[in-house]
Amino acid sequence: MLTNEALRAALEAAAEPEYRAFSARLLPPGTPLLGVRLPVIRRLARTQAAGDWRAYLDAARDDSFEERMAQGMTLGMVCASLAEKTPYILRFLPKIDNWSLCDSFCASLKAAKSEPEVMLTLIDRCIASPEPYTARFAVVQLLMYYTDAARLEATLARLERVQAREDAAQVAVAWALSIAYKTDPARMLAFIRESGLPARTMRIACQKTLELTCVKDGAERERLRALRDSFRSGACD
Repeated sequence: MLTNEALRAALEAAAEPEYRAFSARLLPPGTPLLGVRLPVIRRLARTQAAGDWRAYLDAARDDSFEERMAQGMTLGMVCASLAEKTPYILRFLPKIDNWSLCDSFCASLKAAKSEPEVMLTLIDRCIASPEPYTARFAVVQLLMYYTDAARLEATLARLERVQAREDAAQVAVAWALSIAYKTDPARMLAFIRESGLPARTMRIACQKTLELTCVKDGAERERLRALRDSFRSGACD
């Protein structure tokens, strides 16, 4: 396992000025960036996960985007039960302040595959959080693992519990609805019409659904366009 100093040195050695400039355009202004590509961070996180990961996370530094990303990836890669990871997840979530850090963490954390019910307990703890990225974490977990037919209704009910109105959370809800559309188009059309979620969220959900390659039927696309436009006009507010 690398010390904080060794991890920082490895990140600085891998930093690319051009990649830093590119990443800065995608992240909130002022994000402390070194400019390290994700595969490099993932490789370093694998080293941390193989060692005393608790000691690393207990002392980890948050001085840069990449150092926080390494923490999230490490937490995802660790061979431990979700119950063991949960205190560290809850401590990590407040460190998330952008979509890249949130979604990369979610992609690394695959516990929902092996412990779906335990993960749902954590999702329920986070989904109504006023913190937008804590809510986004819960929503992204749902869209990645819980939009199958057996879980669709429960997932839709959870999405309606999202209270955070910032784009970080609401665009993720729209994304989740577009993913769920693949499972049951008729149910999702009805949900989009009837849900009390914000009109802007539903408009984005319609647009994201239209962008799916699976929606090819002309009449179906027209229905989605009409729904999208009704939310734009305020008819469904």
